[in-house]
Amino acid sequence: MVALIHPSSTDHMQEDVRLRYHRLEFLGDAVWSLFVTDALMELCPSASEGELTRRRARLISAHALAQLAKVHGLPSLLALSQGEETTGGRQKVSILSSAFEAVIGAIYLDGGAEAIRRLAREACLSQPGDNELVRDPKTALQELTQSRFRTAPRYRILGRKGPPHAPMFEVVVTVGGSVIGQGSGPSKQEAERAAATAALAAFSPSVTTTSSSDIPSHH
Repeated sequence: MVALIHPSSTDHMQEDVRLRYHRLEFLGDAVWSLFVTDALMELCPSASEGELTRRRARLISAHALAQLAKVHGLPSLLALSQGEETTGGRQKVSILSSAFEAVIGAIYLDGGAEAIRRLAREACLSQPGDNELVRDPKTALQELTQSRFRTAPRYRILGRKGPPHAPMFEVVVTVGGSVIGQGSGPSKQEAERAAATAALAAFSPSVTTTSSSDIPSHH
């Protein structure tokens, strides 16, 4: 796939490969911005234009794209020059972000718009901060785990503390038997919401480095 052949690995005889890579990168940049915008419009119905703009800026930043590239295993698939290999090119934000855009462009041209739509929604749902702009965190987490793991999260009460008039519940949320979040609150519902919020933050692209198909290890 041309999208995985970084221009640094080509010579003057492969100018057409360079051109195709940069064209895919150009297309992917526009496509990703569009689908992120579409997802934010749906997921954040009460957000102002300014709030939507700030969230989109974070999701389309080079850092966010580089992290998404890592999440989906692109570093090991890239064809790089020997020079880039020896200087840690597979971890460079500039290289990974451009590769992610090129792959998005290639997927779009291959008729993969729906796959990009799902990826954009997942990125929006797992973005840290401004969680109040997104629907109920339990709903957001269920959509995320259904998209990523094809299963719904389960909540389990660990215990209850405090006097009868001021209880405090402790809850964990699991996927496939693995704990993905924990929270507490004055009611079971509030504790579950706190656990869901913690799980969404844990799935953030800015901190996740494992494959999107890997369920967190059991705790």
